Amino acid sequence: MGTVWDRTTEFLSDNLSAIIPIAFLAIFLPSALSASIKPLTAQPGATALTVQVLSLVLMIVTLWGQLAITALALDPGSGKSAATALASKRLVPVIGLMLVLLLGMFILVLPIPVALGLAGFDFQAAMNGGAGAADLPTSVGGFLLLYCLFLTVVLIWLGARLALITPILLMEERWFGALARSFRLTRPITLKIVGVMILYVIVWGVSILAANLVFGSILRLVAEGSGPVTIGTVLTAAAVSVIGTAFSVLASAFVGRLYLAVRDAREAIVDSL
Repeated sequence: MGTVWDRTTEFLSDNLSAIIPIAFLAIFLPSALSASIKPLTAQPGATALTVQVLSLVLMIVTLWGQLAITALALDPGSGKSAATALASKRLVPVIGLMLVLLLGMFILVLPIPVALGLAGFDFQAAMNGGAGAADLPTSVGGFLLLYCLFLTVVLIWLGARLALITPILLMEERWFGALARSFRLTRPITLKIVGVMILYVIVWGVSILAANLVFGSILRLVAEGSGPVTIGTVLTAAAVSVIGTAFSVLASAFVGRLYLAVRDAREAIVDSL
């Protein structure tokens, strides 16, 4: 992992001129705009639906930007044009596989609302700000606690085993076969990937929280306004998006370099047999 990190930082420093335009146009701007208009989802009528559709479009643009950064990390010599072309070419397979994974995650989470429903939990009342229902039985509460702990472990493990899906989809042009391929490549380094994931999430979370608290407090005082979207909220969204973009670029590049290192190591082992 130390070697991969060194290769990642070297790639970022050597290719800043190609990375910055992609990161700014395809990651920072969509993220900042999406965060800025998010308060409008609470508005009645067609406004909320319009904002949700626009947010989905911006999310796809951000995904494309992350794919382009990963493609550039996989083959820096081909340049920015080749990386963006590859990202455009493989965007649909990536979205399709993400939808399949989302469906799988929904199935894993499904026992939680089922258990709550069987225990008499009132979801409508909870959504309206009420308590939801009478106290849950101890057995149901215990089941939910244990299942949430189990689910957390499973999702972390799956996240590590599927960490290389994006570069696999880009470089090997697979579809659902990318799942098995990622499982094979990550088998020897699962715990190392888990450690990197946990460290990344902690540092990212602390940075985003600090930016929200610091910039949000200052900018709301300096640029007050009325309504769900103000100058203060827009500037805060932009400040937080800068940090989010930096972490997104770092993660995309790291995954690309990790794939190259693991693939080359595995091919070396196979060739020696």
